Amino acid sequence: MIRTRTEIKNFKIWMICLTLFLWALLIAAPFLGLLDDSLLYSIFPFLNFGLVIEGTIAGNELPQFVKDNFSFGLSLACVMLAIALIVMVVYFAVKCILASQRSKARKVLRKTGYSAEYFALLERKKNHFKGSYLEAVNDLCLAKEYGDGRRYDAALDILRNVDIDKFKINDASHYYSLYAYIFILTGNLENAGFAIDLGVPFSEKANDKSEMEFVSALLLYAQKDYEGAENAFMPLLKSRNNEVKVWAGMYLGLIYLRKHENENARKTVVALSKLKKTPRQSEDILKLLKKIETAYALEEEERQEELAAGEALPEE
Repeated sequence: MIRTRTEIKNFKIWMICLTLFLWALLIAAPFLGLLDDSLLYSIFPFLNFGLVIEGTIAGNELPQFVKDNFSFGLSLACVMLAIALIVMVVYFAVKCILASQRSKARKVLRKTGYSAEYFALLERKKNHFKGSYLEAVNDLCLAKEYGDGRRYDAALDILRNVDIDKFKINDASHYYSLYAYIFILTGNLENAGFAIDLGVPFSEKANDKSEMEFVSALLLYAQKDYEGAENAFMPLLKSRNNEVKVWAGMYLGLIYLRKHENENARKTVVALSKLKKTPRQSEDILKLLKKIETAYALEEEERQEELAAGEALPEE
């Protein structure tokens, strides 16, 4: 799902602008003759502090204007503070509501996996963003979730219809990386290569190039260029993008199994267990661990057969 801080960013800007506008209006009102102390205190009598200020500052007598309006100015400051507090309460209330929606989706995902219930929540969110400036970004997040849930047709349908003109550089790089990733998983390697070619100019300008580097390595793996894929996956183990790091390690584990380097595969996957993973990655790591366990079992079975065959040979 789209992050709460991204979702609420526009609302936050509007609330700040509203606060500044109300403050400016409140400060200007006395000078425009729209507000004086009698009117303010008739509305908010508890703000009539009746304070008086006297004295000097750095040896200079306080201006008469300051003396006459000190209590009134302090009352206005209290009103401004109250406006700020109200705006903050509204902002944090909305933020908590949005965060609770994300929390609910995460709980459903943990409980039911990539289920119809989980995607129903995401689709409701998609409808909420329809027509907003975040629609394209949210669609991109939804397409990724469909991909993680192995609903590749739904993911591709969203990617085909998303408005890419609304993407920033990082979003465009993520878009083409995701497109290529799903094409690879569905066996459409030609279009995967095409998506990578389109995405490279964006990834070169993006803050994080690791997603495009990962799908490029994955394409080599899908093309059965295992040596090239291994060399491409290895640097990604140092990526700051944790999700990419985990995927790269998992595919390296598969390559090691193909090379019958079971111990390297085991060490790689054990190292991944310490990292934070997406639910899809957690599922696939369990499958990979079973593959490694099976590989060790077959290796031991072959060793026992060789020992048995050696014992069965006649003595010279």
